[in-house]
Amino acid sequence: MTLFLHLILSLVLRPTTAEARPRLSTPPPAEWKYVEKRLKREHFSKKFIKVLKANYDDSSFAEVLELNTLLFLKKSDYHGAQVDDDAADEVRAFMEENEDSFDIAEDTYHVDRGVVASLLWMESRHGKNLGRFHVPSVFIDLVQCDRAPVLIYLHKAGKRFTKRVTAQNKRDIDTRAHKRVVWAIEELHAIEKMYKKNPDLIPTFKGSFAGAFGMAQFEPSSYVHYARAQKDDHPPILENADDAIQSVAYYLHKSGWKKNKKTHVKALMKYNKSHDYANAILKLARQASNTKRVPAGRRSKTSVQN
Repeated sequence: MTLFLHLILSLVLRPTTAEARPRLSTPPPAEWKYVEKRLKREHFSKKFIKVLKANYDDSSFAEVLELNTLLFLKKSDYHGAQVDDDAADEVRAFMEENEDSFDIAEDTYHVDRGVVASLLWMESRHGKNLGRFHVPSVFIDLVQCDRAPVLIYLHKAGKRFTKRVTAQNKRDIDTRAHKRVVWAIEELHAIEKMYKKNPDLIPTFKGSFAGAFGMAQFEPSSYVHYARAQKDDHPPILENADDAIQSVAYYLHKSGWKKNKKTHVKALMKYNKSHDYANAILKLARQASNTKRVPAGRRSKTSVQN
């Protein structure tokens, strides 16, 4: 899911006046003790649990729960609308600015540069939209998805996403909530691996409401398995265009991308399980390769953020 949608939905769900719109029900408070008990049962180290507790930010608790469990109630075909001439210009300029990195990625992983550049634009606007949520806290929030008061709240909050919450919708919400707990545990295990290599990671680790981060909007588990640095003198930094390009190309390569076009949609859908997403990226890549306009002011090298 792209960060662009995250931002749009955040605007949709927020009040449009200075006075905050009341929620349909009061969300239950976050419970660290519940989380701590679960983390101990899942064999996280005492040191890592202590660091998580010290940095846990529950200020977005209800928002994280809603956006991660209730978005399926909304229409999801939104990527195609983002493909236009301006987007193609951005993709083309990004490819020109990072030509050396794309040369390396294509030679190594054999994935079309236009697709990689289009995916990075779709995910984060080439790093302009990286997310405001504390990533470890997102998954700590989601560990609590199957608490009884949380499920009751989510059933009621579903009305923020659809006119009528049916009995089937409630069953689907319960199923998704339970799956989010399992997923959150897996992602926290990935974050623990990242933390062992970089003890300074946790306090400033920011991303989307779904825990995706960097220009490529990787989940922590994707980072552990697929992130690649262009140079071996540092771990992959996904805010860095060079590393983001290599990482996305490697991800798609490992997802089955071949020269045969029949493999392209399937590989992209492993990144995001949406036909609309895959088709929009392929369309944007074609459009970027068919025109020669380059927006003014985009000739300088994309900045590197550490």
